[in-house]
Amino acid sequence: MVLVFIIGFAVGSTLHLMNQLSSVEKYIPDTPSVRTPLIRLDTASAASNIDTSTRSSSSNIVSPIIGPKSTKFANWPAIAYEEVGHSLVTKGDDSMFHHARDLYFSQEGYVTNNPATTMTPLMEEFLQVYKNRPDPVNLCGIRINHALALFLAVKQIQPTLVVESGVNAGVSTYFIRAASPTTRIFAIDTLAEPICGQGTRWLDTTKSKDKTINYTGENFVDLMDLDWSGMISRKEIDPAKTLVFLDDHLHAYKRIVGVMKFGVRHIVVEDNYKLSEGATYNDRKSTPKQMFLGAQYKTEGDWLFHNMVAYAEFPPLVPPIVSIQSKTPRKRAGGFMVASDTNRDITAPMLRPDLNESELQIYHSIAKTLGVDPSLVDEESYMQFMNYNQICHLELLAMPPWNME
Repeated sequence: MVLVFIIGFAVGSTLHLMNQLSSVEKYIPDTPSVRTPLIRLDTASAASNIDTSTRSSSSNIVSPIIGPKSTKFANWPAIAYEEVGHSLVTKGDDSMFHHARDLYFSQEGYVTNNPATTMTPLMEEFLQVYKNRPDPVNLCGIRINHALALFLAVKQIQPTLVVESGVNAGVSTYFIRAASPTTRIFAIDTLAEPICGQGTRWLDTTKSKDKTINYTGENFVDLMDLDWSGMISRKEIDPAKTLVFLDDHLHAYKRIVGVMKFGVRHIVVEDNYKLSEGATYNDRKSTPKQMFLGAQYKTEGDWLFHNMVAYAEFPPLVPPIVSIQSKTPRKRAGGFMVASDTNRDITAPMLRPDLNESELQIYHSIAKTLGVDPSLVDEESYMQFMNYNQICHLELLAMPPWNME
């Protein structure tokens, strides 16, 4: 058992296949034999249907390797490279994030490349948890894409301890506890109350409440100031079965390195900003995604890459094109997808309601369950599905504990 530390269609438009796009284009790379038609959402129609006569049945899942260190996605422009120096990096195949689609959705005939036809029991369980979340808006916190990632990480890793650095309104703590009634949780935040006017912080009052320690407000202890050596030597925690969840907008790379020396193997970075993006000074110069791409971070990126067993960015639930009716502008700090994204630096989404009828129906069902307008016209609906910041999972190499007796 593992211990975890916890550190945003019934579509109101018709989907049409188009030979050209006059405004927002969905970029899909050519293959030697066929080019998948470009698509757009027609905002003039109030109907919600799909023209299936010419629609491709291809899914979004990983297709065969196209090179010794790269992976191509079907009907998706991004290529994931197993080396640094690229806008989308991956490593290994051992992260649960690599297999998120298969874990959350069933495919016809149980063949990975087929379109998704149903939700798995795990996805149905998640939707009920998400529907009952303590703050439905969670203005300054995680929404469906990142909640899916965190929930899956806890379910699959089964940590005996989760250390959460950055709690705010406690919604992520809620998801961790919902995913595991047995894991211990260290919830860390400098503030006693949440920011963004989010009212009262959710506190664990479940039957497992004695397993949650709140290092918040006056009781604050920073992630790096925890008595790691003492807890390990007293066998109070097992670092190999500990998950650190970084959501504190501090220097992610330094914190990863800092906990790695104690033998921590699993880290989830919630705000994995792209190069030059970020809400804080540290956000803009410390995320794994930045370390792997930025030439100025090559030393750090190389070191981190070679000290990992696996690295994967969690796939968004649906592609940015779904938000074509939204008028919400791109946020300067990043963290949200928009319909005009080229999608060359994010992994392929789990569902393609823009390409496949059965996956459109699944998306409709999810939106209906959550009471969200699947057209994403209003800002809150947009934020629920388009809040995505490349949340990632790192499985680190085992390292001998330092500074231990």
